[in-house]
Amino acid sequence: MFYVALYLSMLVIGYLGGYRMRDRRIGEKASEVIMMVFISLLVLIMGLRMGSNQQVIDNIGPIGLISLVFTVLLWIGTCFAVSAARRLMRLDKWGFLHEKTPGGQGSLTGDGDTPEESVMLKHIDDVEETADRKTGNDNSMTRLILLMLALGLAIGFFGIRTVLDHEQMLVFDDLSSRALVVGLCIMILAIGYGMGLSGEVIRALSKIGARVLVIPVAILVGTTVSAILIGLIFPQITVRESMAIGYGYGWYTYAPICIGHAGHQVASAISFMHNVLRELGGIVLIPVLAKRIGYIETASIPGICVMDVALPILQRATRDEIIAYAFAIGLFEELFTTVLVPLAIG
Repeated sequence: MFYVALYLSMLVIGYLGGYRMRDRRIGEKASEVIMMVFISLLVLIMGLRMGSNQQVIDNIGPIGLISLVFTVLLWIGTCFAVSAARRLMRLDKWGFLHEKTPGGQGSLTGDGDTPEESVMLKHIDDVEETADRKTGNDNSMTRLILLMLALGLAIGFFGIRTVLDHEQMLVFDDLSSRALVVGLCIMILAIGYGMGLSGEVIRALSKIGARVLVIPVAILVGTTVSAILIGLIFPQITVRESMAIGYGYGWYTYAPICIGHAGHQVASAISFMHNVLRELGGIVLIPVLAKRIGYIETASIPGICVMDVALPILQRATRDEIIAYAFAIGLFEELFTTVLVPLAIG
């Protein structure tokens, strides 16, 4: 909870600073450069930590394959639930609220018979054009993320893991963890500054209102249903174990330990790899899937890290207002994991 408050504070401070400078547009390009530099560094650090983590290496194999299938199935179920909730709230795939037209239709086609319809159609065309322009940037960002992640994994596996002893590894884990927090604070500050320069975020968020809270509930429902079905399909785990694994939401330092302490060692190993895959896979997939499946659905993919490590990647791949969903998703998933993993495993 401390880190949630810290990151929110950085976002607000950055926003206030950017809002004061919005007329002069000072630092707009600099904030974008800072974000890209720190995205690269943070993904590299994550790769170093994962590549040098013996537990990750030990679980590669049959456990890793089961975890991969589990993760993909859970992603599909969660995205379906979020998509259904989004449509019920009349939000388009970019997260914009579309009120019903005077003719009673929730969507628009054709040339627009009324001034209201014409304005809405133009708005939709503008959004689609913006999304198309982002596709090229997203592809380059995906390549950069994959490159830095692969570099970090290689250095961690072939270098750090073989050179450092146990005590030195503990020091490395502590220092790299602190570096992640500092880097995230700087990036989120830059995100807030960019949001302040745009000056449109508060108005857009006022339209979202309580709808933002519906998405975490949809994620919980999608996770629960998917985990139950997976537990019935996989002979290696029970339904209770499957639910406990699903409720991890990428928190690989908590959920596997909780499951392991309850005596479920196979489920604990699957939980660890699933949560690692959910976080790393989510970070890589955000730029690829944002335009294809929807901005809000994309925010549901990484798990809890959507409000920290994945946040700047999500912001660049979608739009500023989706950050509200990211913080709501991350905060509620953290609460869900803390409470539901012990309850599910018994």
